Amino acid sequence: MRIGFVPRILLAILMLAAVLARAVPGANETESAFRAGNRFFDKGYFAEAVNNYTHALEQDPRDPKVFYNRALANEMVDRKAAIQDWRQFLELAGANPAWQAAASQVRERLKTLEKMPALPDSLKPSGYLPKAGDYYQKVAQSSEGLQFTEFPVKVFVGSVPKDWQRALLKALDAWIHVLPLEDVASREAADIVLSWERSAMEARRRGREKDTVQVEKKDDGTIVKRTKVAFVTLNSSHRWSEEEKRAAVLHEIGHALGIQGHSDKPKDVMFGAITDIKFEVTPQGPMAPPEYGPSPWNPSLSTPQKPSQRDVNTLIRLYNTPGPLTRLSE
Repeated sequence: MRIGFVPRILLAILMLAAVLARAVPGANETESAFRAGNRFFDKGYFAEAVNNYTHALEQDPRDPKVFYNRALANEMVDRKAAIQDWRQFLELAGANPAWQAAASQVRERLKTLEKMPALPDSLKPSGYLPKAGDYYQKVAQSSEGLQFTEFPVKVFVGSVPKDWQRALLKALDAWIHVLPLEDVASREAADIVLSWERSAMEARRRGREKDTVQVEKKDDGTIVKRTKVAFVTLNSSHRWSEEEKRAAVLHEIGHALGIQGHSDKPKDVMFGAITDIKFEVTPQGPMAPPEYGPSPWNPSLSTPQKPSQRDVNTLIRLYNTPGPLTRLSE
């Protein structure tokens, strides 16, 4: 009896080992695909991230964290798919106390996403080029809710000093290639108002921008409509070069369009040193502090001709995502 019993035990052990061998690689494959999706997401390859998250869900179709991350990635690929993913996440995680805080955030995000307007082709996710990168994480928090919702964006230009006219036209033409702008004759009808003033304007800044936002709410506090008007003021007190004037207009319009914050690279029009630093006046002329590198007074080094792809990528992310949200890592 013992001689016949031992092989049966060994057979059962071997069968169990085979089952475990099949199960463990599946779990490993899920985690591997999830981690690969995270790597692609962090590098801005959102479509590839979606593909890897989808592969992870094929192994485990009820994992909330994968739906969460795929929803974030899909916001930069396919808005309808993102909405479906957020709903699926809520269905899987809504009753789980461990997901309560995340589910609350997602419900609000979903409401915003469902109300977001259709975008012009130039702002759709297909215009995002991952190789160029972006500086979205640096500006997302301060830029939330400051994007326009109706297009074209209407621009009113006040009395333009003669020596600013060429620079203004060049700057507006550069931004028109990124999103539609329309010149309007009425200040009251404008989304962006440009004006000039002759003043010291804080340590020789070439320009500044500020926003006013009006919010319409229902009785329960739900936001019905958010209306923004951006005011750009340019400094006509100094004899800037035409390149410096054009760079200032490019930069301040970038703020007006919804980028509240600055890039850390001089090739971007939203590089902070272009208009916002304080200069030291020397016998050789105004100079930038050394921490900014080449002085923005040297047009060949520091005045971009147009928004960089990195500027454009950042704007696309701001217009396609309803505010910053960190992906899950585990």
